[in-house]
Amino acid sequence: MNSQDGDVTRRVLDEVDGLATRMVASLADAISVPSVNPRYPGQEYDKVVGAEGDMSALLAHLYTEAGAGVTNVTVERGRDNAVGVVPGAGGGRSLLLNGHVDVVPAGRLDRWNGDPFRAVVTDDTVIGRGATDMKGGLVAAAYAAVALRRAGVRLAGDLVLQAVVGEEVGDHEAGTTAVLEAGFGADAAIVCEPSGQAGTLPASVPVTPGLLWFSITMEGKTAHSGLRGMTVHPTLEGDALGVNTVDKFWIVYQALRALEDEWARHDRHPLFPPGYFNLLPGVLRANPSGILVPFFLADELTVEYCVYHHPDRSNEEVMAEIESRVADACRQDPWLRAHPPVFDWKLLWPPYALPGDAPIGAALASAHAAAAGQAPVTTGFMGVCDLTWMDRKGIGGLVYGPGVGYTAHAENEYVEIAQLVQSAKTYAITAINWCGLAETG
Repeated sequence: MNSQDGDVTRRVLDEVDGLATRMVASLADAISVPSVNPRYPGQEYDKVVGAEGDMSALLAHLYTEAGAGVTNVTVERGRDNAVGVVPGAGGGRSLLLNGHVDVVPAGRLDRWNGDPFRAVVTDDTVIGRGATDMKGGLVAAAYAAVALRRAGVRLAGDLVLQAVVGEEVGDHEAGTTAVLEAGFGADAAIVCEPSGQAGTLPASVPVTPGLLWFSITMEGKTAHSGLRGMTVHPTLEGDALGVNTVDKFWIVYQALRALEDEWARHDRHPLFPPGYFNLLPGVLRANPSGILVPFFLADELTVEYCVYHHPDRSNEEVMAEIESRVADACRQDPWLRAHPPVFDWKLLWPPYALPGDAPIGAALASAHAAAAGQAPVTTGFMGVCDLTWMDRKGIGGLVYGPGVGYTAHAENEYVEIAQLVQSAKTYAITAINWCGLAETG
């Protein structure tokens, strides 16, 4: 780093420090916008839609302050994506800072220490729905751009800021993909999702798992509850009299639980802890047809599974393995052999991995070190993000952002202010490293 570059870096870091109080206030304002994704299961679309657009508008004001030209890209009314482009002087690479404005529902209000959409600011945290996932990252990215302008920095390449809708339900067609197809791409990207844990700084995240959502529907045969004993013992009436789907699901559950254990032993990745890749039976509905009392054998059952799988495996490979394991188990049971479970694959989110020698990784690591005095930790991402869809458009990148990951989607979600400030510094210095320095004023 030459003397001029060092002076610029120090000015930018000082500007971010000077903006820290405003940054926290802007995050509190953002949390007060209840931008729950209207397509999230259980939401009444017409009552919820519009708040994502309000959140994008809040970010657009900050983009304008940073000197960006702002464009709205809208696929669905009320669900505006805001894009700010800070034009470079020319001759440099472009950088994209991306984040989603939608959040998940608040969950059980009695478990919050207050209104989830009214931020609580302490000496070191900001608490509220979306603080970690991921309004903190959006605000930090916007203030990074503001700090660059206040420091008199002009980049050689364009800095592109995206506030997009839809990510929480995988609706990238209305969000990130729509914005990219409207022409707002870049040479590399940082998705500002949370990559920290409590008491840490954000990590550099070059890899995400694959995510699958599927349901299995099973058919049984109802009968009076008093006949259960005769139906479960094959020496008596057995399946001829009645079949309880809850019992039959246990066969499927054990097969997939055994597969999950195999993954923990054999599907290892250096950036994920052993056992991370998993099959979660998260929703289970079983009952006698049209009846919600336990006085009959349940003849209907549907279970919803969420799967995180190794990033080196394709969705198709994992789907085939899951279906094969279930089929093998069912062939051992006379009823399930004749009445096999029915799969419905609902969400197929491919994994993502940035090549180890990709220069954007080095640019971000250098920026993190300039701000923090130490290299960032490198790890895998706890969930999935829109890097997958950027990769489909030829844009590589990584995840880096403020937030305590295990509080995402949880009650009393929070972000640490130190991570918020560190992220803004890292984004701003990465932009200098990556886009190039045109001139200062």
